[in-house]
Amino acid sequence: MDESINVENEKQNRQKPPRNLARIACEILAGAATASALAFSSVYVVGYGAVIAGWRESCMGGLAALAIIFYVFPTLYVLGGAVGVYFVGRRGDETGSFLATLGGSLLGLFVMALLFFYLGAAGDMMLGIEKIVLWPLVFLAAPIVATLGFNLTRRYKEPPSS
Repeated sequence: MDESINVENEKQNRQKPPRNLARIACEILAGAATASALAFSSVYVVGYGAVIAGWRESCMGGLAALAIIFYVFPTLYVLGGAVGVYFVGRRGDETGSFLATLGGSLLGLFVMALLFFYLGAAGDMMLGIEKIVLWPLVFLAAPIVATLGFNLTRRYKEPPSS
């Protein structure tokens, strides 16, 4: 009798919540919004500080500001995307792994860089519709892969009762 209860509890612990397309869409949008707000606002602050400090007159100051932007933007974009996806995904009685979400967002950053370089290299060889479809994917790649990482580890916070 005692063993059958343990087996039933283990089955419930492994049970995953049903997928919900609206929830997944909200996770992607929240990740994109959080990542964009965090990364673009920090780039704006660094750029504005560079102009105020007079770095635009000196080449080295401009390069320093550019280096800061290229280090700060990807880091904050990945972190913001993961945090947005995780906070929307863990609402209610579901949760997932933050490390999987962060890893997915980091992997999405590499996809984002590949798409960016592909679009830059293809240039005028692409039709207008291809650019219209692919440019939003550049900025949605990190939140999409972060959502994938979160949903692969999604589970109930507490096992559902029968």
